[in-house]
Amino acid sequence: MGIRAKSNLDRSRTKWTPEMDRYFIDLMLEQLDKGITFYDYVFSKMAWMNMNSSLNERFKFEYEMDVLKNRHKVLRNLYKAVKNLLNQKGFNWDSTRQMVIAENKIWDEYIKVNPDVRPYRVKTIPYYDDLGIIYGDNSARKKGNDSIVDTTRS
Repeated sequence: MGIRAKSNLDRSRTKWTPEMDRYFIDLMLEQLDKGITFYDYVFSKMAWMNMNSSLNERFKFEYEMDVLKNRHKVLRNLYKAVKNLLNQKGFNWDSTRQMVIAENKIWDEYIKVNPDVRPYRVKTIPYYDDLGIIYGDNSARKKGNDSIVDTTRS
């Protein structure tokens, strides 16, 4: 379970577990379903309060609002990085393994120029499709809609 001290002297970072990420993503999807957002995938103050309250209740810890907002930014940046990678020639999404795939030669050449993407060569992202609903430009896409499944370039 994630922990964050409230004191500046004993301050530690929240350690997000896969369970916490999944729950937070589900909370964001729930807020989107309720329409409690402003524009450009930014949540309203009410949405943040609802999500913060639910997370605190679920994990029995008093997380500060900035913990959620920071995680929101981390997840948004993750989505953007993967989406950018998938827009490059030769990269595709493997929905079975839930990761970006490409031939070794393509990875090697791309990593030479963009070393920051190296982790995505082996990293699974089990919630990428949900992040696409939250941060993507698939406004027509709804959770559970199997008619829209391709989030990659051909």
